[in-house]
Amino acid sequence: MKAISLAAALVLLPGWILSAQDIPALSPGEALEMAKNPGTYIIDVRSIAEYVLIGHPTDAFSIPLTFWNEKTQTFEENGNFVQDIQERFRKSDALVFICRSGGRSLRAAGDAFQAGFAKVYSVNEGFEGEKDENGHRTVGGWKNRGLPYTHDVNPSLAYHYR
Repeated sequence: MKAISLAAALVLLPGWILSAQDIPALSPGEALEMAKNPGTYIIDVRSIAEYVLIGHPTDAFSIPLTFWNEKTQTFEENGNFVQDIQERFRKSDALVFICRSGGRSLRAAGDAFQAGFAKVYSVNEGFEGEKDENGHRTVGGWKNRGLPYTHDVNPSLAYHYR
């Protein structure tokens, strides 16, 4: 596990602040190894379009933190995010959150932590990593490190609409 940078160490969430001690950061490789343990799950919190079109870690659950609204061309909060997590996982499970580059996953881990999940982690490089000098996401990240991913959608891992 790696410490989160000071800039990312404090994340403002509704009504409170989390510190790096509360949400451990994992590299993509550490997340993959950790997910081999029983009771440990990777949760992809990107939009469904990102999950499907860009790909996702093999065996990652899709539970979006936000949804893309075509009409308004904006992201809208998933007001059921915590409830979605609570319905699919036990409080004793280890939940590893991943997004594009690490910001949303840290916020999702904070929401799960607030809801009583004690073993939450954020993949600090995310699925796509950071941008290179040309503005492309090629620096780090799950996909760029050659870790197993897919574009296939397993119905048991797909998001369940209400």
